[in-house]
Amino acid sequence: MKEIGKLYEADGRYEFRVDDMSLIVRGDHPEWVMQAASEVVSKTARLEGESRIDELEALIEFEGASQIEVDGAKYAQKERFETIPQCIVTIGKMDYRWAAPEGREKHACEFSGNPYRRIHDMSMTFHDSFLQNENGVETSEK
Repeated sequence: MKEIGKLYEADGRYEFRVDDMSLIVRGDHPEWVMQAASEVVSKTARLEGESRIDELEALIEFEGASQIEVDGAKYAQKERFETIPQCIVTIGKMDYRWAAPEGREKHACEFSGNPYRRIHDMSMTFHDSFLQNENGVETSEK
């Protein structure tokens, strides 16, 4: 596993470092620091991707790259930056699906205004008690 960045706390301030980028973000709250770091990393990755596409398109003239390499780079760029960000968040023994705000808006019935939604995968739980008291889930014995 490769370490990408690290969040530190010292004297009540937080610092996030990404050594490969020479990036250091400092702030008073960890969520602020992570949000700022996320934006910087995202914008940098977008620029790097666009630069790679431009480089490959220029290399086509000199037969240093093929059209399929350009198309692959364009696809990777779209897949990364035109898709609604989603992640799996594990808190203790429970797994949740997180979606960016625009994803929560599109699937409001799924997220009900919450940033996280429990993943209903019984293989990830010890029993089904988490379904009790859920709106719309019938748990009575028939």
